[in-house]
Amino acid sequence: MKILYRLSAVFCFYLISLSVSPQTSLFDRQMQVGFEEKQGQYADLDVKLINEEGDTVLLRDMIDKPVILNLAYYECPGTCSPLMWGISRFIDAVDLELGRDYKVLTISFDPDESFTLGKEKKASYLTTMKKKDAASGNWLFFVSDSASIARLTKSVGFHYEPFNNQYIHPTGLIALASDGKIIRYLRGIDFLPFDIKITLVEAAEGKIGPSINRLLAVCYSYDNTKNEFVFNVTKVSAIVITFILLLFFIFLAFSRLRRNLTSSK
Repeated sequence: MKILYRLSAVFCFYLISLSVSPQTSLFDRQMQVGFEEKQGQYADLDVKLINEEGDTVLLRDMIDKPVILNLAYYECPGTCSPLMWGISRFIDAVDLELGRDYKVLTISFDPDESFTLGKEKKASYLTTMKKKDAASGNWLFFVSDSASIARLTKSVGFHYEPFNNQYIHPTGLIALASDGKIIRYLRGIDFLPFDIKITLVEAAEGKIGPSINRLLAVCYSYDNTKNEFVFNVTKVSAIVITFILLLFFIFLAFSRLRRNLTSSK
């Protein structure tokens, strides 16, 4: 009977190892890819891209203002589509004018994808947007060849690799100044309008910085007259006072509870 139990345990462990090993392999590979942050360095602007009409253009000619760069692939079954829906939402939400203040460039890093596929994907995202007219001409979709993709992704620190007929890749956006300088990495699939706005304002000035902490949205406000973000003393003071009052009431509650316990003994 003990031998039977041991054989059963070994067999179960074997089945579990078979089911887990691909996941472990995928996890190991995922740990080796991601963003290599290169703030202050420059994207390779001499790479060739194919636009939505099938024309070959240089990335340099597509950047004449701050840019949100989105590296993805159109047939991605994972995070690429949610990320692009996130782009459509922040375009509608941020109070900067797409086309005048900034552009968004989506570039497929899969050399086998066609420009017609990119055009179809773009059309699907535009259907739900409020600012679809601005997005139509200023959220641009591209594909490219493998050599150009390798040059671009290396220059901006975007690491990826094929895995089981798909790609393992980081999820997020890269902000560039109008001269191609890398300003900031925005990680994730959804973004606060504040995150995008402060990034683009600083990209317009060529300022570099680390990924934005969303707590900044609590501490800073945008001053339209000065065209900059300023520390919001009133808001921060109110938060500090509220926190102190909360601690004071907690202290009173515990003091009262301790007196009641003492008097009951």
